[in-house]
Amino acid sequence: MNPTNPDTPDSQEWLISYSDLMSLFLCFFVMLFALSTMQEERIEAATESLRGGFGVFGTNMPFHSGNAARPAGQGIGGTIAFDWGGDDLCDATRRELNEIHLQLLNTPNNIQIVGQARLGEPSAYRRELDLAYARAINVWDYLVSLGIGRERLEIIQQVSTTEHPRVEIRSTR
Repeated sequence: MNPTNPDTPDSQEWLISYSDLMSLFLCFFVMLFALSTMQEERIEAATESLRGGFGVFGTNMPFHSGNAARPAGQGIGGTIAFDWGGDDLCDATRRELNEIHLQLLNTPNNIQIVGQARLGEPSAYRRELDLAYARAINVWDYLVSLGIGRERLEIIQQVSTTEHPRVEIRSTR
């Protein structure tokens, strides 16, 4: 840079960095505006895309404990707690499923039913995976009886060393 003559071409080097910065700001604010007018499903998709762009995959959203608790950050679905070693739907569980059913009717998305059992959990089944499936299939049958289409439902089985016996119901794309 030539400090004695500000009109020389060397004195304009900062302009390139400045214009790059302004372009990035413009893109950032356009993205913020676009996200502010989107539907919730599109915002979640955009968030997942951004996470993937930064190399962070999966949502890792924490779940609240207790009956029919909703996943943090999501308004669709819930968690159904089961008795230790049991797979039966009691009256309270059916009432919770009735509430979740009303949420699921308002979304066209597919639904994951994630049956979970704890490693070493005593039950009438040979394997914990069978207990997890029995829990999920009981929830499946009840949701189908309430009018949820079978083609929208997917069962996932999980065995964990830390989780309380439960079934999670999640709306997916």
